[in-house]
Amino acid sequence: MTTRICSVTKKDLDALIRIYASPDLKVTEEESFWFVNCYFDYHHIDTAKVNGEIKGACFWRLEGEKYCGLGWIENIWVEEDCRRKGLGERLLRKSIRNMKAFFQEDHVKLRKVVLTTQNSRLSARRLYERAGFKKAAVLEEAYGPGDSDIIYVLDLRR
Repeated sequence: MTTRICSVTKKDLDALIRIYASPDLKVTEEESFWFVNCYFDYHHIDTAKVNGEIKGACFWRLEGEKYCGLGWIENIWVEEDCRRKGLGERLLRKSIRNMKAFFQEDHVKLRKVVLTTQNSRLSARRLYERAGFKKAAVLEEAYGPGDSDIIYVLDLRR
C-alpha cells in the first residue's frame, strides 16, 4: 500500500467535489463545487492518497493578513476505512508544515493554527490534542440546540 500526502492538483478536483457532496458531509453538489474550487483558487488543499486514490483532505488558509502569522484549518477529512491508522495525523502534520513554508516564503513565522470541531467528535478531538492543539473556547449551541463546537489552537511561538 502506497500512501502519499501532497498538494491537490487540478485533476483531483472532480474527485474532491464528489467526496464532499456525499450525504455524510451534508453538503449539496453545488456547495461542494463552490467550496472545493474556492479553496483550490484562493487557499490551500492537501490530500492523502492511498494507492493513488484520495482518502483524505485538509483545507487550510491564512487568517487575516499574512504578517499576523495565523493559519486556519477549515476542514480535515479522512475516509472511514482509513481512520485510526495514522493517516489523519500524517495529513494534519503535513498541512501544518506546508503552512509554515507558505508563511516563510514572505519571511513570516506561523505563530498559531486554529481549527474547530464538534464537541461530540471525540476521535477528531484526540487527533488534534495529539498534534499539540489546546482547547481555547467552546461555542455553545453554535449550530443548534445541544450542538457545541470547540475552538482548538496550536501555539507555535515556542
